[in-house]
Amino acid sequence: YYIYAMQTLAIIFVCTILCVLIGVPIGILMARSNLFLRMLVPVLDMLQTLPPFVYLIPLIFLFKITEPKLYGLAIILYAIVPVIRLTDLGIRLVDKDVIEAANAYGMTKRKLLFDVQISLALPNIMAGVNQTIMMSLAMVVIASLVSAPGLGTLVLDGINNLRLGVGFMAGIGIVLLAIILDRVSKSALARINTSYKN
Repeated sequence: YYIYAMQTLAIIFVCTILCVLIGVPIGILMARSNLFLRMLVPVLDMLQTLPPFVYLIPLIFLFKITEPKLYGLAIILYAIVPVIRLTDLGIRLVDKDVIEAANAYGMTKRKLLFDVQISLALPNIMAGVNQTIMMSLAMVVIASLVSAPGLGTLVLDGINNLRLGVGFMAGIGIVLLAIILDRVSKSALARINTSYKN
């Protein structure tokens, strides 16, 4: 099961990085522009409430069923919402007095964003990354229906062919992977919170 677990881990790793690279700038734009916020909130609400299987339907018409783009896009669309919302929330929760003090010291907008706002919003952003990892893992199993490699294929094989032992062991592998990823991301979040308290 090791090779399948590493395939699942690789998909989660790549999709999480892409979610962060796309989601954090979108969250920053939402925090800075109320117009952009009003435009994007309905889209995020829709992405958050759609059942996971529904993400696969329109993408099947756009890509071949064996293409990695198919399940990659499905996972990113499903898992990107928490990192966007929590980045927006984290930046909005930065104390206005701190921003005024930074402006009084003559900080440029770019320096204010990176050195003050993102730094203070980092615990929220990391919480969003944690949720994104967990949602990516959940979607990887569903994405095995459209040829995503990894432990999900073993679960699907176990269901289709009544190989209950194979499906059960793959399920345990997914649970262990989820626990490890959750603990690692929460440990990083705890370190960030401790550094801010000190």
